Parts: sequence; C-alpha cells; structure tokens
Amino acid sequence: MNVQQAITDFLHHGQSVKNLSDRTLRAYQSDLSQFQTHMSETNMVEVTPADLDGYLDKLGMSPYRDTSIRRKVAALKVFFRFLEEQGVVNESPARKLKIKKPVENRVPVVLSSREVRALLAAPKDQIIELTASRDQSPGGRNRYFCAIRDNVILELLFSTGIRIGELVALSMGDVDLEKRQIQITGRATRGRSVTLTSDSVAVALGQYIEMRAERSLDTPALFVGRSGTRLTIYSIENIFKKHVRIAEIKRHITPHALRHTMAAMLVSSGTDIREVQEILGHASILSTQVYTRLPIAKNRRATMMPIATPRSFMDPGAKLTIKK
Repeated sequence: MNVQQAITDFLHHGQSVKNLSDRTLRAYQSDLSQFQTHMSETNMVEVTPADLDGYLDKLGMSPYRDTSIRRKVAALKVFFRFLEEQGVVNESPARKLKIKKPVENRVPVVLSSREVRALLAAPKDQIIELTASRDQSPGGRNRYFCAIRDNVILELLFSTGIRIGELVALSMGDVDLEKRQIQITGRATRGRSVTLTSDSVAVALGQYIEMRAERSLDTPALFVGRSGTRLTIYSIENIFKKHVRIAEIKRHITPHALRHTMAAMLVSSGTDIREVQEILGHASILSTQVYTRLPIAKNRRATMMPIATPRSFMDPGAKLTIKK
C-alpha cells in the first residue's frame, strides 16, 4: 500500500468510524498531504523512523512555526497508529518521533482597551440602527435577531474566555438563566460552569433566548443562524470578522484574542494563576503561565492596554465565578 492510499483509508476511517468533524479531517488531510509529497510512491511498510526524521528536518528548514510542526508530528503519530492497528505496518515508525527544537515562546495576541470597547460596541450600534425597522419585514426581523445574537456571542467570548468550539457546542440545556450559569463542555470532557454576575450580559442573553423561542426550531443549539441550524466555528469566525471591520480594527485578530485578553487582564489585576487556569479550562498550569510573561502582567508601561479586568467593560462590581 502506497502513502496516498493509506492516507485515503485513514481519512475514510476518521469520517465513517471515528465521526471526526470536517474541520479535523481537513487538517489531517493538509498535514498528511505534505508527508505524501515527501515520500512520493514509497510503500508504507518501507517507511522507517529515519525517513520521518528526514521529513522533520525538511520541515525545520521551512517557514513553519514550531507549533505547526508539532501538529504535523501529532498527525503522523495518529496516522501510523491507525496503520499499526489495521495491520498495514508491524510497528509505527512514528512512535518515538519528536521535534528536535523547543517551541517558540510566542506572546498571545491581546486587544487594547480601545479595541475591546469598539468591538463590543459594534453589535450594540447595529441593534440601535435596526430597532426601528425590525417589525417592518421578515428580513428586518432576521437582521435584528442576528444583531442581538452577535452581541451575546461577543460578550460571552470576552467575559467568560470560552473557546469558539465550546461556544458553538452550547445547547439550551446548558443555560440556567435563573442561576445565571452556563455549563461549558471543555476539551477532553473537562467541563466547567461559569456564573455571570454582570447584569448587562445576563439581560442580553435572556433577550436573545426569548427571541430564539419565537422561532420554530428543531435543534437544541443555543446559537443558531437564520436558517435555524446550529452555528459552526466558521460562522463564528465570520461574525467576528464582520464586527472587527465595523469596529475599524486594522490588524489581524481572531476570536481567541478575546480569550487571551480576558486572561491577561485577570492576571494583571492580581487574580491567582490557579483561578485563571480554572476559568480558562486549562489542563496544565503551564498553559496559563504564558500570561504572566505579558508586559501588562508585570505592571510595566505598555501600549497594548492599561491594567484592567474584564469587569471594567461590564457592570461595576461584576465578576466571573467558576465551578468545576
């Protein structure tokens, strides 16, 4: 079996048996296609650890960041473990494969106070503009509904630090408006419950849920599109890009930047690093400690943002509490 056929079988197994998402399958296909090009028509049983080391050396001379190479290594390990389980190879040559240089110490992208305010204001401005025309046509009602929804999405991304994958996975049963709690299913089933004490965020969420209830929906998804189906990660990214443009933020930022910003603000305000770890749902404290390296976390003069906390952009005295 050559490399191309092995990759085809692996992707088919991931789709039909493992039920992997289209996004995950595309990522595997992208990473493994580069390996296929490197190995050409080599038979899979002939691939050795030395071949894989040579492939990594080639990647090391490319413009890929270390984290991208680590992802490609992880893809190879999963791929060859599948081939080992299928009996295509006797032993995975990727079993001891590892990147030879350390991961870059990159600083997370965070937003300035002005950028946060402008971004969170963007859907609110749209709500004001659409209020007068919301009942004049179905299209007007849809646009108003989407503005209400987008406002809640941006507020939750910032105030809770939720990942967009966790956000799109939220269902109606995960929200308890009376207790103001949202149950988040994190990575590797590390769930956490956040309690919103911000009146503005809680009211916005309640308003959205009321408007959602007026629609005939067959999905339990919390956030839905105009067609009534669950929003995807791609949808959230497009919503975010739209409001970045409206906010006139010129640099490239992603939804994850709101998570980074919230975490950086908490650390800079003196919140215990372990508490921040729980809020973010990090399995390891090492993932959280990156925020202690930010200039704002060390109380240095910085142009990125003044020392503040997420509650600065919500209600006075509002805070975020966390439960496992």
